[in-house]
Amino acid sequence: MTWFKRWIKIVLFIVTLVLLLINSSIFPILKSYAVMFVYSQMHERESFLYEEEIRLQLQGGLATWKKDYFPFVIAFDASKAFSRYIDEPIDLTIYYNFGAFDVRQGASSLYNQNSPFYSTFYGAYAIRYKDSEEIYGLRTDQKPDIEAITKITDFDLKHLVYNSIGHVEPELKYKIENNEEVMVIDGREFIVFDATIQMDGMWHQYERDYRAYIQYGKPPIQLEDKESFEAIEGFGRIYLHYDDIEGISYFFYIITADKETLQYTEEAFIANAKITKKH
Repeated sequence: MTWFKRWIKIVLFIVTLVLLLINSSIFPILKSYAVMFVYSQMHERESFLYEEEIRLQLQGGLATWKKDYFPFVIAFDASKAFSRYIDEPIDLTIYYNFGAFDVRQGASSLYNQNSPFYSTFYGAYAIRYKDSEEIYGLRTDQKPDIEAITKITDFDLKHLVYNSIGHVEPELKYKIENNEEVMVIDGREFIVFDATIQMDGMWHQYERDYRAYIQYGKPPIQLEDKESFEAIEGFGRIYLHYDDIEGISYFFYIITADKETLQYTEEAFIANAKITKKH
């Protein structure tokens, strides 16, 4: 019976450890890392870039070892959803990242109104028309097509971000400032333009579980009487390049409520991005 008692003790220890982990603030973090890694890999393999043997590389928080962003950038194949949204056949792959998790709260700093990474995202869009030689995001005079560009950000923020955390009627208004600046990223020239954004902040009162809580964690409880999705002024920066050989438009983007975070994100992440094709 000695071995049986030992076995029971081991099982009870493991069960107790698992229960403690599940009820700790660390569990949502580990769950997010594991689920989103598999999710991203799956979508990356469904992407049209994978078919074309093109790799878009954006570093995540592991590159800096600072408490800034989620460890890796997540891929999402939005081709079908965006095609329905604009009623045209489109290939679209979205890459995105958001504020790092706070270990004590078990939630992303995306929700933390006191964090410089509050309501902050960065990432990339790779997009092309399926049945047309039109260039997405550029007019015939080679100037940025602001309406087409904001259609992507509207779709991304309103339908993929806000709706996924229960905000069904978000406010989003842009004031574009196109200074015709150019930035070289991985040997490619990108047109850069800024925007101020009237947007809704990401913190909100928890009501029930939404699917996006798997990746961001649940919004932490605020001791003060705060309004859910309280309006804020945000800052955006878009970087646009059209690859005339592949027929693909590439957009890098940053959206944040903090100007210093915008500049930091550009220098630490966007400037180091790479787009490569296997030969």
